[in-house]
Amino acid sequence: MIRSRSTTRRPLLSPVALALALATGCACAAVLLAPREARADNRGSFDLGIDGDANALLSPSPAGNNLSTLGGGFKLRFGDHFRLRNGLYLTPEVGYAFDHVFPASTTNFGAVGEAENMNRFFAGLRVGFGRNIIPTLYAHIGYGFRSVSTSGLTDAASVPGTNGLALDTGIAVEFRLSRHFWIGPHVEFDYIDASSGSVGSPEWMTFGGHVDFVF
Repeated sequence: MIRSRSTTRRPLLSPVALALALATGCACAAVLLAPREARADNRGSFDLGIDGDANALLSPSPAGNNLSTLGGGFKLRFGDHFRLRNGLYLTPEVGYAFDHVFPASTTNFGAVGEAENMNRFFAGLRVGFGRNIIPTLYAHIGYGFRSVSTSGLTDAASVPGTNGLALDTGIAVEFRLSRHFWIGPHVEFDYIDASSGSVGSPEWMTFGGHVDFVF
């Protein structure tokens, strides 16, 4: 399938993406302004998080771009874990994420379509409240790199690799199995400002599980 390459470019940030950026900035500001005396035990604890994910592509259109609606990925997170008063947990963190969108099984020409890969480097914050079962909100902002693996079809034009601002926000439930080992599910929305001509920026939902080691 031939992809048209118009010169029209989407705005740098959609309203949803701008809202996510503002939310992330406010969250990071909250950490910087938190009183030092409020930081109780677990002072300076190191947090290593590992996520395993399944993806559901929202944009660009899977049917119109030789893509499956499904994919997979993982995320590595590193941060400082602070336990504040009244069961509040703050974790400023940085990390790396990789997401892969599978190609469509066939195209209109009867051949395998194209796959997309998204690499992201990010920084952000996790905020949780509770004791042993801890609902958590999180958001990250960073930079993403998008690439397309072509199938070799002469009939289908590929979208070149692009990059831009990356954002994600999500909710999780943490099960505190011990002081040093946490586990739980999460769901998040992801966005990279990496449009190419008439093909929009990638947006997808992520569903997965994670483990955190707190030292």
